[in-house]
Amino acid sequence: MFPVSMDLSPIHGSFLASRARRALLACVVALAACPKPGDREARTQDVVRTWVEASDTSGWRMGALAHPVAVYADRSRSMRGFLDPAYPTRVDYRSVIDGLQSRLEPRRVYGFGSSVRMETNAGLDVLGSREFYGDHDTEMEEALDSIAHDTLLAWSHVVIGDARRGNPDLAYRQFVRMRELALRWSRSRGTFLVAVSRAPFRPVAGDPSGCHAASAGEQDDSARRCPLYAFVFAAPGDGVRIAAELAGLFEHVWGYPLPTAPLTAVGLRPGGGAPEPGVEYDSAWLSGSPPVPRLEAGSPATRPFHVSLVATDTSAPAGRLLARLLADGARLELFARPVTADSAASPWKRQDGGTGPVRAGAGGTGIDVFSPGGDDCVAADEGEPCGTLYRIEARAPGAPPWLALFEAREAADAERTFGLGRLFEPFLPLAAAAPPLARTYLLVR
Repeated sequence: MFPVSMDLSPIHGSFLASRARRALLACVVALAACPKPGDREARTQDVVRTWVEASDTSGWRMGALAHPVAVYADRSRSMRGFLDPAYPTRVDYRSVIDGLQSRLEPRRVYGFGSSVRMETNAGLDVLGSREFYGDHDTEMEEALDSIAHDTLLAWSHVVIGDARRGNPDLAYRQFVRMRELALRWSRSRGTFLVAVSRAPFRPVAGDPSGCHAASAGEQDDSARRCPLYAFVFAAPGDGVRIAAELAGLFEHVWGYPLPTAPLTAVGLRPGGGAPEPGVEYDSAWLSGSPPVPRLEAGSPATRPFHVSLVATDTSAPAGRLLARLLADGARLELFARPVTADSAASPWKRQDGGTGPVRAGAGGTGIDVFSPGGDDCVAADEGEPCGTLYRIEARAPGAPPWLALFEAREAADAERTFGLGRLFEPFLPLAAAAPPLARTYLLVR
């Protein structure tokens, strides 16, 4: 045992001048195991490991649906235009009908036009026939009222149609009614989804509400592509599962609220060439599931190293959905936390994304990283953890960026949908407070 009366006065000043030496003295006096000077990397990893927040993965499981599905198909005459009489082999309305039937196995199918009525044995043979679509009105509000009666959210409800109305006031009314139901549904732990494609369409003669020739000089029967929608009120727990199937049938998918994807579902993919000399990127600096990458350099970097937030497995339905959601307008938010010996003293701090070592790049999922050249480590004592951990979050937008492609600027628009923007209006402020769609981490020195 060391004598407690040992004379430390000759080196007292130098010990107090260095936090590392003070820590060493404390270890000697307490007979504790002291960290070796080379333990900096391990100690940094220990701190980072405690800051990586696991997410609840239950919402992204791709098992069987927990609730039955009901489909509501628009029976108005304008829908005939989506059923090309030549039966070409391509992705069209018939493909959507068959896809919904085979993937979601709806237990009930309703038609809505002049009224809402249940259709018996309504598969592709019925919904794929032009004769099914003979009503002269589109009472979507009645279909929404029928869905509203499901106060226990015991079913998932899928509304298929072109969402076009012959009167602009009716168009506004249907989307206001839909958003009211969507808000109530989401507040009761359900999920509201919108899927849309520009599907092959031939104008229907004598129908004033559907897609039609943009000018008098065009042929009324000329082929074009018009918006085809699925508006979905998914039962609790089934939102991601249904959204994944919609992503395989439609060009675009949007949803609210969507749970945070598992940490293993996303990663940072380097791009834009090798880092500049002296800059090192280690994609699996902290091993595990998922690994945490690190970028560092001996001196400040003069040009950025580019990485992108991507879905790691796009061969699976959940991965394809996540890739689609990230590409369809997700926005990045950045948070930073300095790694120090006193890890509890440094909380997460939001970054503006336009300045600093880590910046939000172009395209919504791109990130530009500048190494600060180890400044954090220069200020730390030998063996102490150092660096800055960045938390990168992708958030789904309150209104999808593709809205501009599908919303009509005036009621007389020949192809786009009038009033569609009213549907997303209340979700704009809600999206900011929603959980992130995905999250990942990056250590920078």
